[in-house]
Amino acid sequence: MSLVKGTVHGFASMTLVVLGAVLTDVIRQNIELFEQISELTVQLLVDVGNIPISKEVASIVIPVGILMGIWVFLYEIKQATT
Repeated sequence: MSLVKGTVHGFASMTLVVLGAVLTDVIRQNIELFEQISELTVQLLVDVGNIPISKEVASIVIPVGILMGIWVFLYEIKQATT
C-alpha cells in the first residue's frame, strides 16, 4: 500500500470512528432497544470484564465495531474483485 493510499485509508477509518460515535449517540437517544443494548455492553465490558475504559467509550464499542467491520469487509471485497 502506498503512503498516500495508506494515509487516505487511515483518515477514512478515523472519520468512520467519529461518525460512528455520533450515529450511535443519535440512535441510542431515539431507539429504546439500542439503549438497552448499549447498557448491556457497558455492563459486560466494564463490570464483568473489568476493562479499564469509561462508560461512554464502552457504550459505543459494539456499534462502532460493527461499522468498522462493514468498512473492512467492503474494502476487502473491493480488493478481491480488482
